[in-house]
Amino acid sequence: MHRTDHIADTAPIGLVLVGFGNRSRTYADYLRRASSGGRVVAVVEPNELRRQAALAAFALPPEAGFASWDGFVAVFRAQATGLESVRAAIVATPDHLHYEIAMSALRDCGYHVLLEKPVAQSYRECLELAAVAEERGLVLGICHPLRYHPFFVKFRELARDAESVGRIVSIAYTENIGLERMTHAFVRGLWRNRAASNTLLVSKCCHDVDYLVWLVGSTVESVETQGGLALFRPGMAPVGSGGAERCEDCPMERECPYSAVDLYLRGRKWLRHFDLPVGFGDDEIRRVLRETSYGRCVYRVGDNDVWDHQTLQIAFRNGVSATLAVNGVTAEEGRRIHVMGSRGELWGDEHTIRYRPYPTPSSPTEAGNGVREWHFAALADAPGHAGADYAIVEDFLGAIGRGRVPLCDIRYSLEAYRVAFLETDNQSIETDG
Repeated sequence: MHRTDHIADTAPIGLVLVGFGNRSRTYADYLRRASSGGRVVAVVEPNELRRQAALAAFALPPEAGFASWDGFVAVFRAQATGLESVRAAIVATPDHLHYEIAMSALRDCGYHVLLEKPVAQSYRECLELAAVAEERGLVLGICHPLRYHPFFVKFRELARDAESVGRIVSIAYTENIGLERMTHAFVRGLWRNRAASNTLLVSKCCHDVDYLVWLVGSTVESVETQGGLALFRPGMAPVGSGGAERCEDCPMERECPYSAVDLYLRGRKWLRHFDLPVGFGDDEIRRVLRETSYGRCVYRVGDNDVWDHQTLQIAFRNGVSATLAVNGVTAEEGRRIHVMGSRGELWGDEHTIRYRPYPTPSSPTEAGNGVREWHFAALADAPGHAGADYAIVEDFLGAIGRGRVPLCDIRYSLEAYRVAFLETDNQSIETDG
């Protein structure tokens, strides 16, 4: 049961925005719409530059900005004027802060919570958050965009069509991260260290596992996983690099596919993740390359221990088998899905869905016989994961306003995290029912 003390659907729901990084800024784009159904009342962000940007984005006074969650809670407990309208929190902080802030928002403040993925740093923490939300009758939505993305929603609809695909037998699912995203986020960036963030599977693919569970419609019986950190470690550095610690100092920089100079300075890519001043130039980017891990050689970052590849073999209780291959070393990024059913097959690559029925005596194999395609190329450049990020917020606010459960409620996502938080690596794990 969720709380029934919701206000009229037409009244905006007061929100505190916790964190104002890349993900939060995307949600803010939606919340600035007059029709969003939400109204940001306060912002919590330790970075002064980002905090001021958030306040300006929502035309909030300085006193609505807080440098820490504890500071916000202290003012909340003092029953300060201005915060009484807050009924929900959107938590989009670094991974290691998710659990404590979400738990405090639920337990101490009585807020509904929309929590950025991944939920926490252990399955136990996921269970605890779900239990408190259930006990307090609060909505705890999880930001898993694949449940809202037009391509993946349509693919699931087609895959579960008993008349065309039939009974699903097996699924091959591939997540190609791509060199740019892999080196930026999981070798040099915030998600490079398991203790500080999470494993590659949890950080990058928790919503892929969640999608598979949602697609199959069953709990998981057993999981086997293999993987490792094969490339991005000191022993793999080319001899010709001369031991250079940073790309700017490397004699092989122009020959290296992992060059930070080429990615950030020449290519001007991923710069939205840096706190660069308005009107920045080359000097500001070079400072980032000199002073942060983003300019380090991918082989000599030092504290990166996140795997660069991993494969899961998943057996579902309804008999479906699935493989999930996570590849960090690929030229292009993107997902590939192949569903094999009793009546036909379905392929998808985020741009096109293709269905092919199996031949029968009355409908023998012919070129293109029964083959159908659905095209989604127009979504490639659509903002907010083709609108999925906006749909997440819309669904969350709608759930609060109408006292219902969102599509990606924590309870629906627990099975994915049970799988993603494998207790040990490189061995078969029998999971509980």
